[in-house]
Amino acid sequence: MTQFIYLADSHSGANPMGYQQQRAYPEKLAAIVDALRQLIKTEKGIDFVLHGGDMINATSEENIRAAALLFTLDLPVYLCLGNHDLTAPDALQQWLRLAPQFFPGDKPEYSIETEDCLIHVVPNHWDTLPYYWEKKQFAHFCEEQLTFLNAALSSNTDRPHFLSTHTPVFGLPPEQTGLEEPYHFPNEELTETLTNLTARHSHLHCVLGAHNHLNMHVKKDDVHFVTASAIVETPFEFKLFDVSKEAITMQTVTLANRMDGTAEYDFNKTFVQGRGVDRGFSFTLA
Repeated sequence: MTQFIYLADSHSGANPMGYQQQRAYPEKLAAIVDALRQLIKTEKGIDFVLHGGDMINATSEENIRAAALLFTLDLPVYLCLGNHDLTAPDALQQWLRLAPQFFPGDKPEYSIETEDCLIHVVPNHWDTLPYYWEKKQFAHFCEEQLTFLNAALSSNTDRPHFLSTHTPVFGLPPEQTGLEEPYHFPNEELTETLTNLTARHSHLHCVLGAHNHLNMHVKKDDVHFVTASAIVETPFEFKLFDVSKEAITMQTVTLANRMDGTAEYDFNKTFVQGRGVDRGFSFTLA
């Protein structure tokens, strides 16, 4: 059994936080990570943490060093770079120099392989300059990334595969929000690229995203598309996956009950946390 934590959007260094869905507490990030650290010690059996992106709020040596120190845990931590991690033209070089522990093989695209599964980490691009975000949010993959993905997905097909990128593949469904149209949806090119990819690789069972600060679970053609709410927003949640060659289970875990002090919650936006079907699932593999 492989067990891993998936979290996202910690925005270390934010002061104040910009975009948020629930009330964000960047000043509590150290306490949030400490609560996570204690949970890992208590629960045992967790193999690694995968951060889905926006670990920091803006690229700087100070922010990268601080985040690398903060996310030093008693198990491996991996990072899928998000747009806020890439706000300088040389952001990737800074990350690889200052925090290489987050990137196996010293590359932003890599695979995490266990006896039970493979997780392929591929951060999407935002504009014409790779690994750099200024304002434009045209999420896409370059040809080299797609070549890496197709090769990685063509090996070890006896085990379930995951893909982790930063941008969601779908918008939040109206059934979850109560709105007339999908909420916070990406550009159509990204959706088409990734749905075509999942159609070609039947053992790719789960696609992980972040960016929207929302708990989302959309099932399409037996593939589970998941996003996580921001770890730095009330009630400080993450995903916990249990994976074997026979089954995949996901649950949403809150850290609010492990922290001191109070935190505001907007009950007019409970769709951020989602319904039961958005927060967890369990299915067996054929």
